[in-house]
Amino acid sequence: MVRENERRSAEAERRARRSRVLDAMRERSDGPAVALVQGAGKNDTSDRFRQSNDMHYLCAVETPHAYLVLDARDGRAHLFLPYQSEKHRAKEGPLLHAGDLDEAAYATGVDAAHPIDALAAHLERVQELFTPFRAGEGAVQSWDTLQRAAQEALSDPWDGRPDRHRWFLGRLRERLPGARLRDLAPVLDDLRLVKSEREIAALRRSGALAARGLVAALGVTRPGAYEYELETAVQAEFFRGGARVHAYRPIVAAGDNAWYAHYQANDQQIADGDLVLLDAGPDLDHYASDVTRIWPANGRYDAVQRQLYGFMVAYHEALLRRLRPGVTAEAVQHDVAEEMLERVEATSWAKPIYEQAAVRALSFPGHLSHPVGMAVHDVGDYSGTVLRPGVALAVDPQLFVPEERRYVRVEDTVVITDEGVENLTDGVPLGLDATEALVGVG
Repeated sequence: MVRENERRSAEAERRARRSRVLDAMRERSDGPAVALVQGAGKNDTSDRFRQSNDMHYLCAVETPHAYLVLDARDGRAHLFLPYQSEKHRAKEGPLLHAGDLDEAAYATGVDAAHPIDALAAHLERVQELFTPFRAGEGAVQSWDTLQRAAQEALSDPWDGRPDRHRWFLGRLRERLPGARLRDLAPVLDDLRLVKSEREIAALRRSGALAARGLVAALGVTRPGAYEYELETAVQAEFFRGGARVHAYRPIVAAGDNAWYAHYQANDQQIADGDLVLLDAGPDLDHYASDVTRIWPANGRYDAVQRQLYGFMVAYHEALLRRLRPGVTAEAVQHDVAEEMLERVEATSWAKPIYEQAAVRALSFPGHLSHPVGMAVHDVGDYSGTVLRPGVALAVDPQLFVPEERRYVRVEDTVVITDEGVENLTDGVPLGLDATEALVGVG
C-alpha cells in the first residue's frame, strides 16, 4: 500500500509538470500546439537502460525509443511505444510496450498510450511543434558533455555524423514541412531548475550516498595505494546504497594529477606526501550529487597543504553562510570576497605566490558553479537572477597556483531553502582535523 501511494504521488507530480508545460506552450504559441519529447534509444552495449532526463521528468517510462506527446489541442498526454518481441521479452524481461497499451497508460499515468507507428499520423496536421533543441541527458551525461561530444564528432573529417538528436530534428523538418518547430528546452530548463520537495528528498538521498562514498575512500587511502582502489571503494558504496551508475566518472587525482581539473586516468600509485583530490557522486533514482574533498595520503596535511586547503575550506564555509533566497549568486561571491580579503591580508603566507593565488581566487567567477539535479551539470540558469527556494547548486571554490601546478578546491551540493541553505553532502567532513582522522581507518 505504501508503494502504491508513492506511485500515485509521483504520478500526480508528473501530471502537474505536464500541465505546466502545456500552459507555457499556450503562452508562447499563436494557436493549438503540440510538444514532442524523444526518449533515450536502446543501448549499444549491455549496460542497464536509463531513460533520458526530460522524458523521465514528464513520464516515468523505462522503455527505449519511447515518445511523449503533450497536445494542447485536447490537453492530453499521449505515450508512443515500440513493440517488444517475445524473444527479447524472454531474454531481458518485460518492458512497457505497444502490446499492452492499457497497462502502459496505467503505469505511467498518461491519458493514452499508442504504438510507435501511430506517431506520424498523430503529428500529421500539427502546425506548431515544440521539442527540445538540445539533447536530453542520459546515464553519466550532462548537457555540456553532450554538446562537446557532438561538436568533436562534427569536426572530425573522418566522422562528421550528426548525433541522434540532431538526426531527429532533421527528420522532423523533413517529415513535417508545414509545421513550425519551436524550442521546448527553455520551458523544461526553467521547470527543472527549481526542485520540488520530492526532488529535494531525492537529492538529499543522493548527497548522503555521495558523502558515504568519499568517507569510504578516505578509509582506504594510504601511501602505495592506487587511485583506482579509492575509486573502487567509492563505487562499492554507491552500489550498496542503491545507485546503479555514477552521475559522472569519479575523479581520483593524487599529487600532480590534481592539476587536471577533470583528470580521468585514475591509475597512478599514491605517494607519501601526496594530496588526493576526489570528486564523485552517484546517480540515485535519476538524481545526481557533486562533492569534492582533498586529503593527505599519509593522514597529515603539511604546513603548505594546510594553509592553502584551509583557506579554501574557510572560503567555502563563508559561501555557505551567505547563501539564501532573494540574493544573486554574484552578490554572494562579491560579499564573501570582501570578507575573505581580510583573511588574506592577515595571513602570513608561506610564499608570495600563495597570497597572489588567494587574491586571484577572490575574483574567480565560478565558485557557485552550476545547477545540480537530474544531471550533475543540470539544465537551467540562475546567473543574474535572485536565488529561489528549491534551486540546487554546487558550491565549488577553486584556487590555482600555476607556478607549482597546484589546484585546490572543495565542493558540496546544496539547495536553497526558505531560511537559507541546506548542505546535502555534509556527511563528509569539511574540517581538516576531522578529515585527517578518517584517513586510512577503513
